[in-house]
Amino acid sequence: MLPWLNTAGCFVLAGFILVQWHGARRLTEQLHDSRAAEIVEKNARFEAEKLSRQLQSDIDGLKASIDSIQQAAATAERDIAAKEEEVKGMAGLLEQAQERIRTWEEAVKARDEAIVARDARLKELDAALLATRKRLDEAVVALKKAGAR
Repeated sequence: MLPWLNTAGCFVLAGFILVQWHGARRLTEQLHDSRAAEIVEKNARFEAEKLSRQLQSDIDGLKASIDSIQQAAATAERDIAAKEEEVKGMAGLLEQAQERIRTWEEAVKARDEAIVARDARLKELDAALLATRKRLDEAVVALKKAGAR
């Protein structure tokens, strides 16, 4: 009976060892799975932190870009305002120049009319001079004829 009891005890101990071994194996697998999950989680956290830093860098770049664009827009507005003032000044100068051109054109027209009137008067005087010369020539011819007689 002792051998049967010994055999039964061995089976019980073997069963207990198998249960313990199976439990240890399950714990080892769980530990391995949990370490793998931890590594995956660390990698995910690292990627998330990397993405967060990259996004923060992008945000900082966009802020700098927006500031630069706003400064450029302000500069452009000041330049446009200055150009508008310059255009207004030039428009005033153009108006003055056009007024001077009109005055000059009127003066040239008046001068041309005076020249036409002068030329007409000169033609009249020339015609009168020719008529007077013709009469003088006729008078000289008449005096020569009278002196020759």
